[in-house]
Amino acid sequence: MKQDVLDVIIVVAVETALERKREENRRMSELLRAAGVALQQKAEECEMLKRKKQSMLAHEAAKQKLVDDFMLFIDNNHMEAAQNFDEKAMMNDIFTMMNGGRDHSGGHNGGSAGSN
Repeated sequence: MKQDVLDVIIVVAVETALERKREENRRMSELLRAAGVALQQKAEECEMLKRKKQSMLAHEAAKQKLVDDFMLFIDNNHMEAAQNFDEKAMMNDIFTMMNGGRDHSGGHNGGSAGSN
């Protein structure tokens, strides 16, 4: 009889320990799932920021090209650039830039004629 009581105590203790381990494993799995979701969100945010940076760099390059083209036009030493200067294209570029890069000029969104 004494041995039976000891066996029952051992079985209950082992089952309790197993249940604790199962609960710990379940919690760890939930934490891993949540960490995976957070990691995916951060990766998506990183990609969005990369695209935004590329867009901003492209916009800045377009503004710099506009300034460079205009400076060639007003520089007396570049008569060829002045002769090939397309005033309408320059105005369209300025309007496009003022509209945040959205071209409302009928499709032209390049630089001036004869530019680099």
